[in-house]
Amino acid sequence: NMENILKAHGIMFHHFHGKNHIECQGSLSAEKLEEILEFYKEQGYRIISAEEFQDKCIHNKIKENEVVLTFDDALKCQYDIAYPVLQQRGLTAYWFIYTSPICGVLEKLEVYHHFRFSKFRSVEEFYSAFFELISEDIDITKYDVDFSKYLPNSPFYTFNDRKFRYIRDQILGEEKFHVYMDQMLRNYNYDPEKYKDVLWMKREEIKVLSETGNVIGLHSHTHPTKMASYTKEEQLQEYALCKKYLEEITGTAIEAVSYPCNSYNEDTEGIMNMLGIQIGFCADMSKPFENKLFIPREDSANIIRKMKEYTQN
Repeated sequence: NMENILKAHGIMFHHFHGKNHIECQGSLSAEKLEEILEFYKEQGYRIISAEEFQDKCIHNKIKENEVVLTFDDALKCQYDIAYPVLQQRGLTAYWFIYTSPICGVLEKLEVYHHFRFSKFRSVEEFYSAFFELISEDIDITKYDVDFSKYLPNSPFYTFNDRKFRYIRDQILGEEKFHVYMDQMLRNYNYDPEKYKDVLWMKREEIKVLSETGNVIGLHSHTHPTKMASYTKEEQLQEYALCKKYLEEITGTAIEAVSYPCNSYNEDTEGIMNMLGIQIGFCADMSKPFENKLFIPREDSANIIRKMKEYTQN
């Protein structure tokens, strides 16, 4: 059983596969989403609408068995595959949107993700090509680090997932990482322009979500992977810009946020208060549900693992 302790939280989703959308590491089908919703009900949870969750949190009325669905990154696959499932069930969710793609920017994080799964037979094949490319310049063995201990709160990551993320975030940093990845795109003749319409939602779709009772929230403007390293001013700019665009699109006040890559620091809470944000979500279950700006979330990958264990027992 889910550790037999009910704890209010969000359920976090990213990629879905199906018509027009490729299968990738951790992506879910519409059927799998249905199974997750059923599993949660069997565990004694009540999945409530985003508006109800928001209201109950603000007024300190949330119950331990109440959970809400959340979708990060404004991905088109979520709109095409998950949203119809929610509609059929009369459910709404939080949709956390980073806004640079609606301004025409091909945000690299998602471009690279699509490249990994459209040009390689497996993510492991991609990792070996990536590690080989950087080894021409960087000797990873001279870094005395146990990759298996990196990102301990994400148990679903494989060893190479951790190694890749460590190299990306701790050794290369954003700019150098982009140089290598853009080199790989060229090596494999991958043109991101061709895919922008399958990667992100458009303004109209975000507007539809908002108008059908879903709660639209901030997820920064450019989705940095290490927001915690940003100055207060840079962080404020990332979120304020995101808020401006989303309020233009939806015509409503934006009062929720989720933190890209679970990255935040001691300035973040003050920034959210300045922007009038009432509810914020983390990307793991490590925090207790104490602060409304740092509500725990369970990653769908962890839930799939628990469902497997549950059926085996």
